[in-house]
Amino acid sequence: MEGVTEPIKAEVVKVLLKAREVMLEIRNHMRTMGEAAGVPIEPESQTKLLDATMNMEGVLLAGVPGAGGFDAVFAVTLGDSSRNVTNAWSSHNVLALLVREDPQGVCLESGDPRCREITSAVSSVNMN
Repeated sequence: MEGVTEPIKAEVVKVLLKAREVMLEIRNHMRTMGEAAGVPIEPESQTKLLDATMNMEGVLLAGVPGAGGFDAVFAVTLGDSSRNVTNAWSSHNVLALLVREDPQGVCLESGDPRCREITSAVSSVNMN
C-alpha cells in the first residue's frame, strides 16, 4: 500500500492482497486434506518451493494446480518478476513455462461457432 495515493489503485491493491491471503488459506486446506487422505496434494518439497516463491518480490500467488502431486506448480507474478521466479525454479530443476497477459485484454474469437452463445451471454452481463 506504500506509495498508493489514488483511491482506485488502493482498492486494486487491497483486492490483490486479499487474493494472496485466500491463496495461502487454500494451500493450507489442501495440505490438510492431503494429510487426511494420505495423498501428497502439496508435498513438503513443493511447500518449501512455493513458500520461497511467495516470499519473492512481485509474486502475487503460488500454488499447486488441480489434484496436486509432484508434477506441477504455478506462480502469478506482477511486472517483470517472472524472470526471478524462473531463475529460482531453475536452480531447483523446475522448468517454468511462461504465460503472459494479452495487452488487448480479454477477447472472444468470432471464427469459432461455439463462441456465439458465450458472446451473447457476456454481452448481456450488467457490470453496474
